[in-house]
Amino acid sequence: MARRNIFLFRYFPTMKIDTKLNGDVDDMYCVHGHALNLCRTPIIECLRKILPSQSTHKTDQPVQIADFGTADGRASLSLINEMIDIIQTDLGKDQAIAIYYNDQPRNDFNLLSSVVEGEEKSSGLTISENVFPLFIPRTMYVQCLPNESLDLSISGVASHYLSVNVCQIKNGVFMGEGDDNEKRLMKEKGKADWRSFVISRGRELKPGGFLITLNASSDEEDDVTSQIDKGMHYLGSFITDMAREGIITQEEYLAINFNGHYLRKAEDFKEPFSSALPEVQGLGLELISMKSMKHHLDHTSFGIVDKDETEKLEYSRRIVASVRSWMAHVILGGLSTSRTEEEKMVILDGYFDRVKSYAYDHSHHRPYIIVTEVVIQKKNVAHGEI
Repeated sequence: MARRNIFLFRYFPTMKIDTKLNGDVDDMYCVHGHALNLCRTPIIECLRKILPSQSTHKTDQPVQIADFGTADGRASLSLINEMIDIIQTDLGKDQAIAIYYNDQPRNDFNLLSSVVEGEEKSSGLTISENVFPLFIPRTMYVQCLPNESLDLSISGVASHYLSVNVCQIKNGVFMGEGDDNEKRLMKEKGKADWRSFVISRGRELKPGGFLITLNASSDEEDDVTSQIDKGMHYLGSFITDMAREGIITQEEYLAINFNGHYLRKAEDFKEPFSSALPEVQGLGLELISMKSMKHHLDHTSFGIVDKDETEKLEYSRRIVASVRSWMAHVILGGLSTSRTEEEKMVILDGYFDRVKSYAYDHSHHRPYIIVTEVVIQKKNVAHGEI
């Protein structure tokens, strides 16, 4: 196991993890969940390229847009509302628009429905009689819609999740903590998954359609997303401590793994194209652009250099809010089924108390994410153009 990290715990109010959109989760979205907006420009540009061809048959064909790996739908909500406004401005209010929301079957589709309908602290999707939201509970690594049915597909910070768990990381939680063999297995599965994702979306796209994704990645200096000081891998050290202290069992420690390949670089996203896969070529898919970026999370408390007590408390609370929405299910998924729900919540709260205390003590760190934007177009195979 990794070394034990020892620090004194300050008293913080216990943080309850809830599937509802409480204040803390809303804070998370304020600083992290809208990362998809980082690729707003290519999404809007691609939409505007699609609409002229739609105007000739708008009465009998809907504009069809899909969000893959949508989670609760909030990360794409403002962008999709903007797209609806553009479509209705250019093609008229009578233009039919179908919005497909995809995520794995165990996603909380009740929460997604509440967000789309505007019942959970947001205005919701701009729904009129000609705007139709539809949910697709299916892994995004297979085809989810009929051939040539979509005009535009988007996906924000979802493709790093692997379709299946290929190994247990013995001495940590994250891929970056794995040994050479564990990393190899996860990289191989990540390569196959990205190929499947690109090909599946390619089948669904109409000729001339676009796929725009924002993907968790590393940069050329091997830097990755860092929401706390010493980086995301340090989040795993608190799990290691809890195993050393007997709070969780060794079996649970091995089962608490973040099943994601977030170490991809530019060449990994290019691979389906650089390898000249026959199916990619046959579908007429073309890599239009790719851009990696480092984005500092946006909140007032993050930019303050010399924080006072109140600012440190606010900073640490916001850090926990930015981590817990994606880390809570990782921990809960590894805890023994023999534990009561109350026991699980005590362990979960204890973990985030550690994160909060550490963030308080290291409040100089300005959190950031590293992502890569990928834009793919399906060309007209017969003519090599739209």
